[in-house]
Amino acid sequence: MAPHRRKTLLQALTEEDGFSLIELLVVLIIIGLLAAIAIATFTGQQNKAHDAEAKTAARTAQIAMETYFVEHRSYGGASVAELQAVQPALRDAPNLIVQQATSNQYQVDTSSSSTDPVTFTVKRSANGTITRSCTPPNSGGCKGGAW
Repeated sequence: MAPHRRKTLLQALTEEDGFSLIELLVVLIIIGLLAAIAIATFTGQQNKAHDAEAKTAARTAQIAMETYFVEHRSYGGASVAELQAVQPALRDAPNLIVQQATSNQYQVDTSSSSTDPVTFTVKRSANGTITRSCTPPNSGGCKGGAW
């Protein structure tokens, strides 16, 4: 090995180069910002999933109410327990409530368990019209107050 080359290698081995404190702090700040963005995105996706679960439960409750009507020839007497007996998947429904159940109309509500809860409602009027609404409008899975 040439003497010139040996001296360069010896200098490289003896020098103590590293990262300065400022460089390390900049890297930590960048990592912190990326983590904050990721957590905010994750929370938003989690809320969407909770809203979708509540919507699905409301639709399933609507089908269970119609099944109850076929069996009893009336919506009257339908309760959460009765709907769960008709459709066992409703046992996991978030905040399912039968608001109204008469002979020819009903209203069922479910609320999502997200950080900004949304209530989804299915209402059947006496003339047979089904209305699906949600509150508060324009939040989470509720676009314009209807779904």
